[in-house]
Amino acid sequence: MRYGLLFILSFLVLSCNQKEAETFVVLQTTDLHGVLGRDMSGIAGYIKTQKEKYGKDLFLLDGGDNFQGTPEVFFANYVDTLHTHIYSELFNWLSYDALTPGNHDIEAGRKVFDKVYSEIRADVICANAIEERTGEPYFKPYAVYNRKGWKIAVMGILTPFATEWIPKHLRGGILIDHPERAAIYWTKKIYEEENPDILIGLFHTGWGDPYTRDTSQSAPSIGAWIARNVPGFHLICCGHVHDAATDYLINVRGDTVHMIEAGSRASHIGRAEIRIKPGPHEKPRISVSTELLASRELPPYYAYDKKMEIFFSREQDYNSQYFCFLEAPVFSREAMYGPSAWIDEIHRVQLTCVNSGTASDVGASVSFVSPAARNLMLKAGPLQMNDFIRALPYENTISVVRMDGSEIIRFLEYAYALRIDNPRGPAYNFDSAAGILYRVHKNKPAGSRIEVLSMADGSSFSLAEEYHVVMSTYRARGGGGHMTSGVGLTAEELPERTLWVSEKDIRTIFREYLAARSPVMPRPLDHWRYL
Repeated sequence: MRYGLLFILSFLVLSCNQKEAETFVVLQTTDLHGVLGRDMSGIAGYIKTQKEKYGKDLFLLDGGDNFQGTPEVFFANYVDTLHTHIYSELFNWLSYDALTPGNHDIEAGRKVFDKVYSEIRADVICANAIEERTGEPYFKPYAVYNRKGWKIAVMGILTPFATEWIPKHLRGGILIDHPERAAIYWTKKIYEEENPDILIGLFHTGWGDPYTRDTSQSAPSIGAWIARNVPGFHLICCGHVHDAATDYLINVRGDTVHMIEAGSRASHIGRAEIRIKPGPHEKPRISVSTELLASRELPPYYAYDKKMEIFFSREQDYNSQYFCFLEAPVFSREAMYGPSAWIDEIHRVQLTCVNSGTASDVGASVSFVSPAARNLMLKAGPLQMNDFIRALPYENTISVVRMDGSEIIRFLEYAYALRIDNPRGPAYNFDSAAGILYRVHKNKPAGSRIEVLSMADGSSFSLAEEYHVVMSTYRARGGGGHMTSGVGLTAEELPERTLWVSEKDIRTIFREYLAARSPVMPRPLDHWRYL
């Protein structure tokens, strides 16, 4: 009798450990940037349908950059703080399995992302976000899931140097290590300690070139390099650069690695089917197929819309307040063709801010500003909170940087080359200056277009003289390459040049300045023009 029971128990154990052919589905969202409207409604409905169909065989992943980009998420981050954050509520309702932070999530500040991630039931994973004090990962480097006898591991990676653009008081002691170094270390560790059957990369980074490591300071794209040069991944879900695509490549070991990126702002949802079955020598046979689904082709989901009503009502009550009165309409597109009344208002705000109060000990005589949105239009009339968020969609502070005259010119040569030689490039990389009078010779070759006539007050401008220049902290820390590729400074030199960083974000500074001057009639400074 005893031997019979032992036989039965042994049989049951072996049966439970027996791996059978299975199909797992992976759904990916990324770079939602605060979008919570119609497109997200369609995606939520699709997720719910797929969850009902596949149950525990479905993995729902998010690639980060969610806490920035719309009035709604600004309200959730900084105003509606007594309630559960709307993204915590949404990700829990949709039962996400894992997510990795994006640089704009870190940029929202630890007070925001610590709250949100503590509320989310999903695993928050990132192998290369390091706590400066301890040298250990701030988040879990990876998560492991056991489904129907198969073991699936998911590793998170954040684009390198992302926190270099973010002031220390916001990122709170978190540094971003080299992603390839983290990928090599943790892939080895995962296979040694977990022995997974499937490894998925959840990366907040673009694809890039599989053969050439991007060594630029912003280094936005390293996913394909890791896929090819760090064997072990079966699927990598990318993000950050807002592409929507699927593809595959062959790694250095001869294995196929599939890649997927779900675009941005809820434009798509990525889908992968991973078919796995036992193979010889305990190595499973795995095949992967990928696709993208456009949210505009998905029907809206009534249950999602109903769930969001209470939040939208609170947000609308807040946004119905107005802060100042604009006496004339403004158009950001004007900044692409010459002096702009709207951009020059931001110049005025920056220069006033750093030449008054406690910042006046440092001060600045020159300002750099870019249009954050190419096609912003604000009507004459009361400006509400969502107008300021549309005008300045990126969380940022302002910094005063020490530069000599020749460096100011190199900065502007770089900025205008981006505009003139690549007119379809992002508007947020096209900086103009205030505080100096200058001309831009459009028909001259890059590097010889900027002619500085004088300072704005008529005093002389010198190539050798040192000036204090106010700009966004993103730019001061190397964002866009203006200070590195343009001016020629190294990433290590940039912190030494920064003399002052604002505690308040640029949006709050701008709103308070305009509210104090209301009503506001925007007028161009006319400190530059094209020739």
